[in-house]
Amino acid sequence: MHIQDLILLVIESEEDENLQGRTLLQKKLYFLSVLKDIDLGFGPHYYGPYSSLVAENLDILVSARFLNEVTETFETDRNIFGEIRRHTYYLTPDGDIIMAEVKKEAEYMDWKEALDTLNNQPLANDFNMLSIAAKVYYIVNRQGRATTEQIQEVAKEYDWNIDDSQIENVRSFLENLSLISVGTST
Repeated sequence: MHIQDLILLVIESEEDENLQGRTLLQKKLYFLSVLKDIDLGFGPHYYGPYSSLVAENLDILVSARFLNEVTETFETDRNIFGEIRRHTYYLTPDGDIIMAEVKKEAEYMDWKEALDTLNNQPLANDFNMLSIAAKVYYIVNRQGRATTEQIQEVAKEYDWNIDDSQIENVRSFLENLSLISVGTST
């Protein structure tokens, strides 16, 4: 599937058919790319794996009016990453027409099943925990197997601060997606 189709699929698959936050979109697409073994250009970034390709195609979809983007500004309270705004995305009527065509593609059901597997996990809508899980998996995937200490050491190289409890909190998420083995070092 084309990356723009995947973005639309992720947004449409949300409970209220809207997705709140670019970070959440990036992390869902990261895990979807891992589950389907496709390169969407993810590399280390401030909040974990990030893809400029995803960001560019998201902007294209908004500019083409297949997606609406609503920006909410927080004047005093910032989210955990210190951001002062949140972007919410939902499909426009033209976006709905595109999705109707995407649903006819042969590979649609495979992608939808992978996304459903991800979305059925308890952490799937917590952008903070999903970011931590993405960081941990990014490191473990590069290292092979890694202990908590090794994960933290590599994380420092990326300026990521991940503590023991955060690693433990995302372990079952990664195990449930079959990304790490149960009972081994993370």
